[in-house]
Amino acid sequence: MSSTRGRGLFLPFVVALVCHAALAVLLLWGWQQSSEISQKRVALIKPGEVITAQAVNHDPIAALRKQQQEELAKKRAAEEARKRAEAKKEEARQQALIRQRQEEVRKKEEARQREEAKQREQERQREAARKKEEVRKQQEAAEAKAKREAELKKQALLKAEEAKKKEQAAKEQAAREKAAKEKAAREKAEQEQAVREKAAKEKAAKELAEKKRQEEEQRKREAKLAAEKAAKAEAERQRQAELAAEKAAFEDALAQEEAFLQQLEDQEKLSGMQALIKAYVEQNWSRPPTTRSGMQALLRISLLPTGEVRDVKIVQSSGNAAFDRSAQQAVHKAGPFRELTDLKPHQLDAFKEFNMVFKPEDI
Repeated sequence: MSSTRGRGLFLPFVVALVCHAALAVLLLWGWQQSSEISQKRVALIKPGEVITAQAVNHDPIAALRKQQQEELAKKRAAEEARKRAEAKKEEARQQALIRQRQEEVRKKEEARQREEAKQREQERQREAARKKEEVRKQQEAAEAKAKREAELKKQALLKAEEAKKKEQAAKEQAAREKAAKEKAAREKAEQEQAVREKAAKEKAAKELAEKKRQEEEQRKREAKLAAEKAAKAEAERQRQAELAAEKAAFEDALAQEEAFLQQLEDQEKLSGMQALIKAYVEQNWSRPPTTRSGMQALLRISLLPTGEVRDVKIVQSSGNAAFDRSAQQAVHKAGPFRELTDLKPHQLDAFKEFNMVFKPEDI
């Protein structure tokens, strides 16, 4: 800006210098012309002639001075106009700087707000990811349990089908054997009848012996059939006993599996609830001025099924009465623990009365 102002002052200075030079030339030329005229006039006057003086209203110096003053006034007016324009320009520049600074402040504030929003969004995404991971683990555990139960059921069905197939095969085999024996018996009876009819005429004496032999064979067959029937009944009894034993073993294994899974679920619920209660208590703790590093107190907390605090006792003191009171007050302030209503009845028993070591992490 200083270089621009220097150039603006130099140009009027040059113009003024040129005007003054021109004025000096005109004055000098006018003076010379006036001297020549005067000399000519003196030469034309003869001795003895009377010269009448006449006033000449022509003063070039005054005219030039007037013109110079007018030009100088114009230059001064132009200089003042230029200065006013420069002042206005400077004011506009200052206003532009102010607006620029205001815009920079606005942009910084917007950037800060965007950064805070970004951090809040990242925190929300991390919390959503954590919850999603927890749901995924729960789903995997449920799927694993369902898979184990399905596998056990599948094995039981396979065993039952195999036993059923064996039983059916045994029945079919027995039916085939029975049919073959009956057929053989019929054929043999027919043959024997033919023999008897043929031998009746020749060997009448042998009829009684043949009859006794047939009776003996019949008795043996009946005894054999009775033995086979008894053996089949025993095999069926053993098979039913094996099926019952397998069913009992399967039901026992299934019950053990369910009990184990329930125990895991109870442990996870109890651990999570204890950690949640401890976190709530520490959040509601007001640190006494006399607190020292390493202080801790053992509390016995009694809760109602609704999560409300029934009683808080000091089982083992920290040695500092103010610290002990602050721990009890923190438990009362943290309650009620409404998350207890999500637990099952047998899980609530662990929180009717339990101990908690109060040792905040920031001391």
